[in-house]
Order: sequence, then structure tokens, then C-alpha cells
Amino acid sequence: MTFTLVLVVALGAAVLVGVLRLAQLRSVPLGAPRAIPTSGAGVATVELSADAATHSSADAVRTLLARHFDAINKKQYPTWATTVVPARVTQQPETAWKQAYASTIDGNIRISRIDEQAPGKLVVLVSFISTQRPDSAPDDLKEPRICWRTAFTLVGDPMLIDISRSASMLRGRC
Repeated sequence: MTFTLVLVVALGAAVLVGVLRLAQLRSVPLGAPRAIPTSGAGVATVELSADAATHSSADAVRTLLARHFDAINKKQYPTWATTVVPARVTQQPETAWKQAYASTIDGNIRISRIDEQAPGKLVVLVSFISTQRPDSAPDDLKEPRICWRTAFTLVGDPMLIDISRSASMLRGRC
């Protein structure tokens, strides 16, 4: 009887601590993001929110995404290919990539949150602005300037950006 009571109290305390920790994580202020520029993509520096900066992989994630976006902005396919999983390179060979990103410039890049989904697998919430020729924009949003919010999945060691699902991306006119 005493053992059962101790077990019930310990289990209740563990659940309470978990609920309080989740509430604490959800209430962490993200800090003030950069203002959206009135034109263009903004600066290409990758910034971390206060929340993302506390994650143990924050520096590695920022470095990876900086290399990724710099490769897009500088039109360097070989560098871009080192930031994504091999399956993504296969899906988008150099000729197709160069055509897709020929006029793209990305900026105002902000990592809002980093969460571990499983060992060796992170989910990273990122927002950024892209500018491009409207004919190079996504088929359903032929705009010269798009504000993106996406969840990148990073896998492996070293981390690489996995293939994205369209449901993990929100986009609209800026």
C-alpha cells in the first residue's frame, strides 16, 4: 500500500514537472526579429532567436544554414550540395538547380526554434525573404518577393538538410 502511494505521488510529480516544463518552453520570448525591409530580401546573415540560441546545436545549425543560404545567393551549387542530403541533390541536379535559383536572393533569415525530434534529427523553424523573377517563383505564387516560414529537418552527423515536405512550408507575399 505504501509503495503504491509513493509510486502514484512520484508519477504525479513527474507529470506535473513535464507539464510545467512544456508551458515554460512555450512561453519563452523569441526576442525581436528583424523588421521586414520595405524592398529586397534584406541582409543575408542568419540570426538566432533567444530561444534557438539556447539549444546545444545552435552554432552548428546557424553555420549550416548560413552556408546553405550563401550558396543560393552566390549561385554555388557544389557548396549547396554539401548542405543537403544526397537524395535532395539527386532530385535537383545542377542544371535544374541553377535554373530554379538563377534570380533568387534570400535574406532576413531567422532561426526561431530548434527542437530535437529524435537522436540525430532536429527540426528547425526558419523564416526568410526571397526575391526572384516572378517566372522563377513557385507556380502558385508568382511574386517577385516572398516571405517564407518553414520547418527544416536536419539529419546525420554532420547535419544535413533533409528533403522538405510541402506541408512544412508557409509562404506568402511580403
